[in-house]
This record gives sequence, C-alpha cells and structure tokens, in this order.
Amino acid sequence: MQAEEEEAPLSALYGAAIGDLARETGLDPEHVKALYERELAQLEANAKVRGFLPVLASRKVRMVLRRMSDGAN
Repeated sequence: MQAEEEEAPLSALYGAAIGDLARETGLDPEHVKALYERELAQLEANAKVRGFLPVLASRKVRMVLRRMSDGAN
C-alpha cells in the first residue's frame, strides 16, 4: 500500500488538507499546493517516521500563510 501512495499524485493523497488550507486562507488552491509540496518535501528529506508528515506540513503551511497575511496588513 505504501508504494501505491508514493505513486499517487500529491493532490490525491493530500487534497483535503490543501483544500482546507485554501478555504481557511481564501487563497488560490494552486498557491497553497505549491507551499504544501515544498514543506512536505523538506520534511520528507530527513523523516524517519512518515505518519505525521501531512499534519506537520499543514501546520507549517498554515504558519507561513499567516505570516504572509500579517505582513500584507
């Protein structure tokens, strides 16, 4: 099953998290997806346990988006 997950497109695996972040922030889902992909790749680079990576990636993206919106105000 893990091999299937690795071959599936990112949007199929993490689409709900990306969609939730886009709705919360009111930003374009493609922009959020790019941020999510970057954060997930950085986390995966050194991860020994991968089960929580989607949660950690969502949290980091949410923090980045909040900082961006605070800077725009």
